[in-house]
Amino acid sequence: MNTEQKFSFNSTSLDQSFNLGTKLAKLIHPPILIELVGDLGGGKTALVKAIAKGLGITQTVTSPTFNIHRGYEAPSGIRLEHFDLYRLNDDEIVENELQDSLASSNTIVCTEWANHFSKHMAEDRLMVECHYIDDNTRRYDFTSTGPISSKIINGLKQ
Repeated sequence: MNTEQKFSFNSTSLDQSFNLGTKLAKLIHPPILIELVGDLGGGKTALVKAIAKGLGITQTVTSPTFNIHRGYEAPSGIRLEHFDLYRLNDDEIVENELQDSLASSNTIVCTEWANHFSKHMAEDRLMVECHYIDDNTRRYDFTSTGPISSKIINGLKQ
């Protein structure tokens, strides 16, 4: 059975991107991996911030570029683990931490710049390509890789 689904969304404002992320938060259930790739300034961290808000996380969500990883907990007990692998070239640096997060049954993992770490990624994951179009416009291209992520995309289409 082919479970690959695709969905694209053009956002012309930060509010539209925020609404997309909060809608996504209502559709995702742990454990799930959301792989974010794309342009610098493409809206990857903004989407993670909106997902966090949609999960009820009140902490300030910031880019983990220099920390590599930041974790947050929603009031429901769901963990949001946010990785930024932009500066890394060595899989071993984050392999154990990433694998532990992916193995947790109550965790949503959002990973920016994970394309060179694909061998460590969950087989069924939601891939999001984030494109900078201009100062106000971003395009988000979603692709599913399995049945769980396909259901999420079907929900986004509605």
